[in-house]
Amino acid sequence: MAYRNYTADGSYWTVRKQGAIYWVARIRRVNGSYEWLDTWGGYERAGAAAGAAAQLAYNQAREDVLKELVGTLHTALDGAGLGALPTPAPVRPPDRSLLPAAVELDEPED
Repeated sequence: MAYRNYTADGSYWTVRKQGAIYWVARIRRVNGSYEWLDTWGGYERAGAAAGAAAQLAYNQAREDVLKELVGTLHTALDGAGLGALPTPAPVRPPDRSLLPAAVELDEPED
């Protein structure tokens, strides 16, 4: 079976059984072996673990696609001359001589 990149970083969520516990883990294949990158949690039932892995994979894939689409959109807008406007330089405060004189406040009444 050929290895596929399921996410942008080449990792994917899956279920691995150790003893009586089904672990939901994010793994990546490195030099013929698998490296555990993250562990979501352990379940007693395989179906519960698989459901959690599927939801985590969906959320990660959705985030990856959104990041890619935003990058592509910004590149296309820049190419069409509709990119973000340049940020203007910060406004410099006026000279103190141009500011109104300080107002003296009355003492508060008791």
